[in-house]
Amino acid sequence: MRFSLLGLLALASVPALADDVLDINGHRVRVDAQTQVFVDDALLPPGTPLPQKPGMRVEARLPVATVAGGDPAAATVVFSYAVRGAVTSVEPLRVLGQEVTVTADTGMTGVPGGDLGAIEPGDHLDVSGYVDTNASLLASFIEYLPTPTQRWLLSGYITEIAGDEVRLGPQRVGVAGVAPIDCGDALAVGQFVEIRADAIAGFDAGSLLDSVTRLTCVTPVPLGTPGALGALQGVVGEILSPTSFRFGPYLVTFDETTGFRFGSAGDLAPGAVAEIDGVFGEDLAFMAQDIQFDAPMIRLEGPIEPADVQAGPDGVVRLLRNDVRRSAQLRDEDAVYESGITQARQVELRGYLDREGNRWATRARLRGAPDPADARAGGPVEMADRPLLGVLGLVLDPPGAPSEDPAGKPIDADTFFAGAVPGAEVEQSGAWDGNGRLSGGVMALLVPLDPPLHRPAGTAHSLVVGRLRGGDHVFADGFEAVAGQ
Repeated sequence: MRFSLLGLLALASVPALADDVLDINGHRVRVDAQTQVFVDDALLPPGTPLPQKPGMRVEARLPVATVAGGDPAAATVVFSYAVRGAVTSVEPLRVLGQEVTVTADTGMTGVPGGDLGAIEPGDHLDVSGYVDTNASLLASFIEYLPTPTQRWLLSGYITEIAGDEVRLGPQRVGVAGVAPIDCGDALAVGQFVEIRADAIAGFDAGSLLDSVTRLTCVTPVPLGTPGALGALQGVVGEILSPTSFRFGPYLVTFDETTGFRFGSAGDLAPGAVAEIDGVFGEDLAFMAQDIQFDAPMIRLEGPIEPADVQAGPDGVVRLLRNDVRRSAQLRDEDAVYESGITQARQVELRGYLDREGNRWATRARLRGAPDPADARAGGPVEMADRPLLGVLGLVLDPPGAPSEDPAGKPIDADTFFAGAVPGAEVEQSGAWDGNGRLSGGVMALLVPLDPPLHRPAGTAHSLVVGRLRGGDHVFADGFEAVAGQ
């Protein structure tokens, strides 16, 4: 359960665990005997070991008055899931109707043979991760439950209300006789809810979830203390302006001093997962000092033929020799992945790389007639051998092309290549030769390697929201990942 941590602070202190240190998205959080630890919605009994489930979503709140210096002890730590219950579809994977994206970065435990292909409708899963406004879930951790659980959980945004039924995406939920908690005068489309329900035998994709025991409106990202520093991970919502967007309940703003990693401001789009470091303001404002995407972002544009599109739930588009998979967070306004194309077209894809180099699409758009002279490729540098660069398995050949810095300002070639090292993010717009090479156009250094953090020295976060790290750090495709995540 995603508790209101402000409410949890009012609970009586319960002696819990021996001192331990959690790594939440690279932030060290100390747990001491006074820390209240919750797993789902249950208080962890004193002396119980902390969950060791890399990828699981964790929220940690620290006393604001004692955040400076060292590894501060958390006042509360909450390990949470987003959905628990019966698998209602396997193509695509859905749990209680919510479509789930599983990448190489998703931690898993208990899955038979470690193969999601062995999962069948009616099996039970616990899924932790990031809920999107389109009724999908990017899984950070999945646990297979060999014994079906009798206590289900469904969380997400209400997408439709019809009498005594609400929908969370395709999942129908019966709410007759249910008294919503913290939802105002009445339930409304767009509210984020957590629903607890008793298990229903034989539950499938067409079933009504009418065994609700509790329905609570909550914030998808917890509330912080104005003036304090926070690190929040979640899904980007509506883009409001070139320098602002919705992020759960927050209005996030950024400016030219904000640092970016694994992508740039141009990659901020609905459905993108990011960690945002910054300062809480009044009235749910949040000023971003640093924005780090959950995985390196990619951009591709170029010509495709109908045969380059495999449409459907497990859709793939082959663009500039890259096979880009459909994610559940995809915004596909022109139905490229949904229906395919009937003639050669120009297509633009945005997305990300997981730690094994799989390409995942979060946006697809048609861009008119096919035009190989107006191609584009952007992502982390894999090979640098001036004047050539390797990006997404392609050769970028920029001799004579003007160069830009991350702010879009012209820079000379020496400055560009000094920053275009493996792991840095670059983009070239130019001509596609049909055989693995782009040339001419403009070269842009989007994100330098390991840009400096803008966090003030000697300060620590009062609220950290992210996923539990574990295992050995490895490098794939030029970026840092965590084994087993």
